Amino acid sequence: MNKSNVYFMTGDDFFSLREEVERWKEAFLEKFGDSDLEELDGESVELAVLRNALSSLPFLSEKRLVVLKNFLSSQKAEQANLILPLLEKIPESTVLVLVEFGSPDGRTSAYKTISNGATKRLFLKPKGAQLSTWIQRRSEAHGGLMNSECAAYLASVLGDNLFALDQEVQKLCLFAEGKPITIEMIDEVCTRSIQKSIFALTDQLSAKNYSGALAALRHLQNQGEEAGFLFSMIVRQYRLMLEVQALTSQNLPAAMIARKMDVHPFVVQNTLRFARNFSAAELKNALGRFLEIDRRLKTGLIPLKPREEDQYLLAIERVLLEK
Repeated sequence: MNKSNVYFMTGDDFFSLREEVERWKEAFLEKFGDSDLEELDGESVELAVLRNALSSLPFLSEKRLVVLKNFLSSQKAEQANLILPLLEKIPESTVLVLVEFGSPDGRTSAYKTISNGATKRLFLKPKGAQLSTWIQRRSEAHGGLMNSECAAYLASVLGDNLFALDQEVQKLCLFAEGKPITIEMIDEVCTRSIQKSIFALTDQLSAKNYSGALAALRHLQNQGEEAGFLFSMIVRQYRLMLEVQALTSQNLPAAMIARKMDVHPFVVQNTLRFARNFSAAELKNALGRFLEIDRRLKTGLIPLKPREEDQYLLAIERVLLEK
């Protein structure tokens, strides 16, 4: 297979990947309208529907755009292979964008054929200095100005969740009103409110008071915090507690733990007192379930539109109350 009209986009940078797909769709809609744009969920699509989508000619325009999400990662190998004959017959007038959030099995025949025959783009989450640069660029995109020191500080507080970082960068740009963003602004706008929100929740979780944690979560949502952002911070807190436990067992001082985890020392100090209330097995179990929700959120299986946040909070509730 060697198709110039088939594109394969994948990687663990869900934020940039989703933005790129949206850019493709917006560009197509602007040029050709919506009559020949089709999006398919690879997890639930039937073969007949997929065959029709890939073989159809444009209806009212010169081109068709088909976006197929998570087909390779959600299908068994033999089912995934069924797409290969369809790809050979795609008309030149159809552009197919295969989108895979995360890492589908690269050993399968379908993956190898598509990876070699399509135009492939890999989206990887920025780390270290690259993450700081990414934060600065997002600040510029939102009309703000942030230096590398402030970007690194924000990353140390929030971690590498790009969705949460972008949301906080937008808040900072509005707060700064055109002035350069400072560490003091980050503390005032982000750090204090985040600490208050997450540590209040973690207090309840540490006491195994899950109904209290859910009440706190809903209270924070009613105060204007988005459920998706709060959830991402809860996931980070569980991950931090697990890391702190592992490093503490090596009898390392807090300052060295902070350097190894690449976080601010105050993050380690606060996390230490919560981590003692959980066993490693409890943290791993909860974190695994949370990360599955996180994956479903970022791949669009759990939408995060404001009117659907109750559905999302219900998913969190199931994890917290599961024994």
